[in-house]
This record gives sequence, structure tokens and C-alpha cells, in this order.
Amino acid sequence: MLKVLINLFIFFSLTFMITTISQFIFVPEVIYLGSTNDKFKKNTLEQIKKRGFLLVATKLDGVGCYYKRGQLRGIECELLQEYANYLDVELNIIFFPDLHSLFTALENKSVDIIASDLTPNNERKKKFLFSNALFHTEEWLIQRKDNAISNLKQLNGKTISIRKGTTYRDVILALQQEMNINIKVELLPETLSTLEIIKGVANGFWSYTLADQHIVQNQHAQYPKLSPPLIIGQPREISLALFKDDKELLLHLNSWLANKKIKAILNKKKQSITPWDNVFKKNASPPFDWLWLTSQAFAESSFDPNAISSSGAKGLMQLMPETAKDMGVTQIFDPKENIKGGAKYNKWLYKTYWNYLPEKEALAFTFASYNAGVGHVMDAQRLALRNGDDPNIWFDNVENHIIKLEKKSIYTLQYIKYGYCRGSETKDYVRKIFSQKEIYSNNKNTNY
Repeated sequence: MLKVLINLFIFFSLTFMITTISQFIFVPEVIYLGSTNDKFKKNTLEQIKKRGFLLVATKLDGVGCYYKRGQLRGIECELLQEYANYLDVELNIIFFPDLHSLFTALENKSVDIIASDLTPNNERKKKFLFSNALFHTEEWLIQRKDNAISNLKQLNGKTISIRKGTTYRDVILALQQEMNINIKVELLPETLSTLEIIKGVANGFWSYTLADQHIVQNQHAQYPKLSPPLIIGQPREISLALFKDDKELLLHLNSWLANKKIKAILNKKKQSITPWDNVFKKNASPPFDWLWLTSQAFAESSFDPNAISSSGAKGLMQLMPETAKDMGVTQIFDPKENIKGGAKYNKWLYKTYWNYLPEKEALAFTFASYNAGVGHVMDAQRLALRNGDDPNIWFDNVENHIIKLEKKSIYTLQYIKYGYCRGSETKDYVRKIFSQKEIYSNNKNTNY
């Protein structure tokens, strides 16, 4: 009995000793798996993969990210769709009305990335991480034709209206110091988009504004009342913004951006105007280089291959069915055939009626004929001749007479052969093509 008691005592003593020792030897360093210690949290990249979606905040402002016919468009969001595909996750787009809301969401870790045409200036770099540059842009001064200036010194004493919270204010301050001029700055609500402000300038609400080059070239930023912009400021980066501690995600994203395939995608998007650039180039011939054709397509349809006008014109180049037939177009909504038909019609008009004129005038008269018909253009020439203007110069001469063909007192004159014409539309149409061509030609950051 005593031996049994001794054995039990030894057993319990050893058990106690082993248990006590095990508390120091075998217990893990972190006992509670639910610890809030950041060291043991999954980083954002791992969280994205685990949850199955990438959260991107944007303003859906019609440029870097927007929806068109239910499809995500814009260089930044198309790029992030590629990145989400690479991660094998979904892309979730979250809309915010202004920059303040975007940055607040990122600070609160409600989103993973901001895509909103952001420039990583010093103030922003203190609070957030930024990806390597997606591309470079520069500021352009937006102005109307009725108050256009020819050089930046003429901004002295004038007011530039910009959205609150943008980097445009820094550009204006730098310009003032560089040129020793005084520019008044009007800060507009953050909820306004750059495209809305550009439209406001065109409609006379504001005199001048600044906008990034790639925004100005966007199809949504084109208005007949706007004068060609002036370049202001130096080229700067456009990047994606990330949470200040998401260094792993930043490293992964930058590594992905450095991939040759992704660089090729970025370069293609930067250097292209439309998805059909190669088609325009293929169908270009003197004096209609591909930028003239592209500018004309923009004036015709805003690059909508399915566009149909009230008069029945169709496709990118807005061909009338009878014209399409004459030009050998069988599939009028096929961009390749439509562009080929429009280019062929241009060349026919040029060779048949206008190739005796200097190139600039020949182009202008050809485009006017494409829009209004040769007969109405010749009627406008007759009016110009009888009113002492040069019938072989379009701008500020014949264009001022074609608009008179909207008046019954004019189009019923005995020597007017083709009657009524929507001449103001034709005048604006030709000017829009020439203005757009100048914008494309002045684009320094592309290889057009």
C-alpha cells in the first residue's frame, strides 16, 4: 500500500513538473490567434486574393474610368481590369463624387486603390503611396474662340476657374512667378468634373480653365466654341494611389506594370486615338493624312461606329446609304468598310472639284462638300463672289456665306441653284475638323 502511494506521488509530481515546464517550452509565442498585432495580419495583397475582388475607387468622370454601354472604359480602369485578371479576382469599381471622398476612403482602408488621374505631388506623398507613372501628361489652357489669347502673358489680370483640391493651382502659382503676372484663381466645387468645367467654359460660364492634355483630347471634351488650347506647365506623372502601409501591394503592382506586355498595352493606349487607328492609316492618301480622316470621323460621329443621324447617315464616317453604295460599301456599320468608303468619297470630291486649290483650301472645301453637298458649297461661292469676298477661300469668306443659305430671302434668289442648306452646321463642321486636327498634331507625348 505504501509503495502504491509513493508511486502515485511520483506520478503526480512528474505530471505537474512536465505541465509546468511545457508552459515555458512548448507554448507558442502568440497564444491568441485573434490578436490585433499587425505583424500577424494578412497584407492587402493576400486579402485581395482571399476575398476574390479588387476594390478600386474612382470618380467615373468620363476619362480615366467610365462606363460606356455597360462596358468599363478609360485607360486606368482598363489597366486595372487587366491587373485583376492577373490576380484571378473580380474588379469592383466604387464611385465617389470628389477627391476628398476618394482619399478618405483610402485612408480608412475602405478601398485598395484610387484611379482618378492623380499626380503624386509632395503633399499627397506624405499620406499615400503611388504607383510608378502610368503615363505623363501636361496642362492645357482651355479657352473659347471669343476670348482666346495667343500667349500666356495675356493671362495677366484674368481669372482661371479650377476645381478645388487639384494640382492645377500649383501650376498657376508657378506660372505667375515665372512670368511675373497676376492671375486670379476661382475655386469651383470638388464635385464638378474636369469635363463639366470644360463644357462650362465652352458655354460661357467661365472664361478659362486648366485640364490635362489627355482629358482635352478625350471625345467628351470637344466643343465647336472652344479655341485650340495653349500648353501650360511641365509634363507630369499620372499614377494610382495606395494606402500608406501597403508596400507589398505597391511592389507587386509596380513589378506587374514593368512587364513588357503591360508596357506595350500602355503605350498602345497612349499612342492611339481610336481602336481603328490602323484602318485610318491604311486608307490615308495625300492630302488626307490619317489625322485628317480621324478628325473628320470625330466630327461626324464622335467615333460611334453605330451612329445614325436624323437624315439617315450611318457609321463612323456617317455615310448616306446611296453614297456608301457608290463607294462600294456593303456593310455600312463595319468600321473598316465605313472608313474606307468615307476616305474614298473624300478623294473623289477632292479630285473632281477642288484639287486646283491650295491644299488648305482644298481640304476645307472638300470637307464642306462632304457635309453639305457640292451644290450648296458652289451656291455659297456664288454668294461670296457677288458680295466681294474670295470664292476660293473658305475661312472667313465662303463659310460666312453658306450660313446665309438658311434664310429664305437668300436661298430663293434666282442664281442660287440648290436652295436651302443648314450652312451653320457646315461651317461648324469644317472648323471642328481643323481644330481637332491641330490638337492631334500638337500632341507631343504620342507617336502619331
